[in-house]
Amino acid sequence: MSDGPDNDKLAGDMIDVHGREAATVARENARAAALAGQPTQAKYWIRVLGIIQRQQAGKVSAIRILPL
Repeated sequence: MSDGPDNDKLAGDMIDVHGREAATVARENARAAALAGQPTQAKYWIRVLGIIQRQQAGKVSAIRILPL
């Protein structure tokens, strides 16, 4: 399953702008869309959230592997 280059770019941009809070912002956007009755937008933000979480998990794993 491909998340698409646009979603990847948005996720990367959100991490650049919001840092560690990027996942929180994406989650809040998904929630707001769901509450506004916009299921397509909510699903979009959930996909972006998944990408952000994977990217952040990869960075944490890379940091733990580096020698002291």
